[in-house]
Order: sequence, then structure tokens, then C-alpha cells
Amino acid sequence: MEKLSILWALVRRDYALQYAGSFLGISWMFLQNLVLISLYALVFLVLNLKEPSTQEDFTAYLLTGLLFWIPIQELLVRGTGILTDNRSLLKRSSLGINLFLWIPYVQFLIHSFVTSIPVFLYLAYSGKLRFSGVVFGYLVLVSSGLYLMLLLHYLSRLNILLKDISPLIRLVSQLIFWGIPVLYYPTGYLKQWNEWNPFTIPLDVFRTSVIFGFQAQFDWFHILPFLFFFFLVYLLAKRKFQSVILDHL
Repeated sequence: MEKLSILWALVRRDYALQYAGSFLGISWMFLQNLVLISLYALVFLVLNLKEPSTQEDFTAYLLTGLLFWIPIQELLVRGTGILTDNRSLLKRSSLGINLFLWIPYVQFLIHSFVTSIPVFLYLAYSGKLRFSGVVFGYLVLVSSGLYLMLLLHYLSRLNILLKDISPLIRLVSQLIFWGIPVLYYPTGYLKQWNEWNPFTIPLDVFRTSVIFGFQAQFDWFHILPFLFFFFLVYLLAKRKFQSVILDHL
């Protein structure tokens, strides 16, 4: 419990540093997420870039894809730079590296929960929400964050060694975003390609959980090689990087 209270204090401190002097404070984060979802909805739904017969189904498909990806992308970018951003505090305290790595994960849980409220309300209003799958759907988001954390243990340490790889991670996150079926239905060669994207299966499981009548698009066992690889990367970061990182802080 003591570590949890310390972690929560660090999360609040991180928020305060990120939004110091901001008029709306942390509300900017949630406003930004809602505006981003609204912009994509404007382009792909209001401007009617889909056939009218698929419009209703595509609305749920688009919104759940964005709900899944936006917090994941935030976790990827923030988690990569969390150690370098707290370098001075890490040097002065004995809290250890691992505790700081959980700061962006707690923020990920908060952001995904708050962002999911208007999305789930809309899906419920349109009759597309699978009420029995809401809790499981959020657990899928929680598990997806833990899945990414395996990789972030490595990337956050690598970020210290290479000074700053955050711009590269932002670029990669954009490539991943357009590579997974957030804004489109996967068909043909694109569907085959998506089977080997590490985030496609968690997204597919999430959609299957929360969208009423949605059929899984992929075989879920394809995530196993990525899960095994991410776990190996996690072990490498814990065993080989730890002493090196402490010397470079």
C-alpha cells in the first residue's frame, strides 16, 4: 500500500509538470482525445466516405478502434520518455526505476476509462454496445497496456542510452496506427499483413467484446509469438540493462 500511495503521488506530480500553467490543466488531455475522435468521425462518418448501408456498423468500428489506440499510443510515447523526464528525481531518490515506469501505465488506465465513457454511451444509444462485454472490454484495455509495458521496460532504458528516441517512437506509433485496422476494414493482402501486427489481435478482441454482433476478424493465437518476444525483451531489459542504466542516469 505504501508503494501504491507513492506511485499515485508520482502520477499526480507528473500530471502537474506536464500541464503546469495550462488553463484547463489535465482536462486538455481528455479534450484532445475527444477532439481527435470527433475529427476522424467527421471525416469518415459525417462526410459519408463509407457506403450508407455500412455506415451504422462502421461508426461503432471506427469509435472502438480510436478508443483502443489513442490511450495505447499515449502510453507508448510517454512510457518511452518517462525515465529521462524524471532523471533528476531518480538520482536523488531510492525509489528505483521500476516504480517510475508504472506512472504512464496508471495514466493510461485513467485516460482509457474517461475516454471510454462518451464512446460507450454513444454505442449504447445506437444499440451497438454489448453491455455484457463492457467490463471484459475494459479488462482487454488493461491487459493490452500490460502487454505494451513488457516492451516499454526496454524502450525506456534504451531511451537513456541513446539520449532520446522519442521522435523515432512517435514516428513508429504513426506507422503502427495506419498499419492496424482502426480506420478501415482489413481485406485481402492487407488482412494478411495485419495478422503479423502486434496490436491487431488485442484490438480485435476489444471490438469483439464491446460491439454487439461483431465477428472476430483474426485468429487470436497469432498474438502468441509477439507475447513471447515482448517477454524476452522485458527479461533483457531487466537483466542486462539495469546496471548500465544506473550509470547513465
